[in-house]
Amino acid sequence: MKQVEERYISLLTDFGFDRLFEEAEIAKFTPQEMREYETSKMAYRDIKNSVDTAKREGIAEGMEKGMKKGMNQKALDIARNMLADGVDINLIMKYSGLTQEQIEKLK
Repeated sequence: MKQVEERYISLLTDFGFDRLFEEAEIAKFTPQEMREYETSKMAYRDIKNSVDTAKREGIAEGMEKGMKKGMNQKALDIARNMLADGVDINLIMKYSGLTQEQIEKLK
């Protein structure tokens, strides 16, 4: 019998009846409780939206920094290879976008 009861409760929760029971509880709120509930929901949504926005902005900023760092590293690698092949520093500057100082540090 207990297994049947547990299975029944499991089915109810699987089909979203938890949400229905929650809605039924909310429907019993007094007007004051309903105002407090709605205020709480709005505050939660505001905070969640702020966090979600900050997360998206943080990811975008991190991606941008990572791309710049990767591109700079690739330019340094190419310049290092060009130096090893004896290419003139002016050509390396022209094609890598690196400064003379950055290239001198690679030597």
